Amino acid sequence: MSEGTPSEAAEKPPELWQFVPLSAYAQPELAASSAAVAAWGSFTQFFRSTHKEDMVPVKQEDALRSLPGMLLEHLVGHIDWRKASVALDTALSAQGEDAASGVQFLIGQPHCGHAEMVADWAARHDAQIIEPPSYEALLASNGRWCAVWPAQGQAWALPALERWFLRSATGLALVRKLLEEIVSGRAGRGLVGCDSWAWTYLQRISSLPLPVALTLQAFDGPRLSRLLAQLADSGGQGPLLFRNARSGQTTLTVPYDGDAASDEVVQLAAHCRGNVGVARCYWRHRLRAVSDSAEALNEGGSGAAEKTDPDAEVIWVSATQPEPALPIEADEDVALVLHALLLHNGLRADVLTRVLPLPRHLCMAIVLRLQRLSLLEEYEGCWRVTALGYELVRRWLRGRGFLIDDF
Repeated sequence: MSEGTPSEAAEKPPELWQFVPLSAYAQPELAASSAAVAAWGSFTQFFRSTHKEDMVPVKQEDALRSLPGMLLEHLVGHIDWRKASVALDTALSAQGEDAASGVQFLIGQPHCGHAEMVADWAARHDAQIIEPPSYEALLASNGRWCAVWPAQGQAWALPALERWFLRSATGLALVRKLLEEIVSGRAGRGLVGCDSWAWTYLQRISSLPLPVALTLQAFDGPRLSRLLAQLADSGGQGPLLFRNARSGQTTLTVPYDGDAASDEVVQLAAHCRGNVGVARCYWRHRLRAVSDSAEALNEGGSGAAEKTDPDAEVIWVSATQPEPALPIEADEDVALVLHALLLHNGLRADVLTRVLPLPRHLCMAIVLRLQRLSLLEEYEGCWRVTALGYELVRRWLRGRGFLIDDF
């Protein structure tokens, strides 16, 4: 071993995609203190003496223009869950031979790509994907096996366990039978993906000793910075500088060549509790405008902004954290609809009435009202809570005493 190896190992940044047992999921450290910090900042704002020019933002929020969708796709691309799936292989292998010869579980928070990762794992391992039954079959099932199961010895994958049940008197028989087959060892070797809300619910209703499951580790500030930089495409035209519109300070530089993160990205990671899919959505919604030139900023700025490489392109980041609001009249019916959608990771509108004690016209009225408020979206034929609205909805349901996931 060379003399410099220990030092190099110590300086090596952590892996971007990390998978850990559910019990080892660790929210970014700032999450516990960010509320207190924000409250203290608002309180001291009234009492500290500040020069008037220091209060003037570098860019007025109402002067920033929205970015077209095509440009946003270049600045914040989609997360490639295939890269995460490759890292998942290493974590699964570390579980030991006994786990590898049975069924392993991957639990993912909403908008964190668990189904995509499991499907990619299946493609790499020549595993048969087990398709979920229709809603009609779930409601009619008495627990009889209806899936086309692979030949003995062949690996299989079930990307979305949340599609195998409905929270109703007749919609749980099949998933109970499926879990019994898995826990008993009769199901053979496979990988199951499951949404975190569904997993919490299934643990509540099942008396079976469900196996230890893995999950994607929370993204802290440095890892989130690395990912956001990877999602940005500079087109080879020079570096990109993402700058806070209020302070003018650089929030993220692309290419990203460090292992630290700006306070703003650290706070973003904490606000989203490490949920990378939600954090990406927040970041995308905060990008407002591209300056005409970095040189113009240097020459005509307010003096609060940092000096800029003339070849760099500056993207302004809104200082306001985007988050929709619940309707003023939000009541128990609204809570029931939102909770049902999260427990199933999305449902068809007509199926909502099968899992809720509400008539169809009322369900649809609630769904469409929440859609206008950017809290719900239609995705692949189902209604689901948006990434932008997820944190708000989760906090609200928790405050009302509903069963939520363990993250």
